[in-house]
Amino acid sequence: MVRHAIAVFLARETPLYVKLLLGAGLLYVISPYDLIPEWIPVVGVLDDLALAALLISWANSFRLSE
Repeated sequence: MVRHAIAVFLARETPLYVKLLLGAGLLYVISPYDLIPEWIPVVGVLDDLALAALLISWANSFRLSE
């Protein structure tokens, strides 16, 4: 699933808004600034994991012509 999400991001036929949302989501996940801080047990990490899973599943809904 992650490989397909990367392929969607790198594909020429992927719309720009999809690439922007995937890139912004990746920046949010790796950023030290969060809506829910990491030092809050369980929930702090869970929001990053939930967003990453949501973005990967959304990117996998796009079909690439091969």
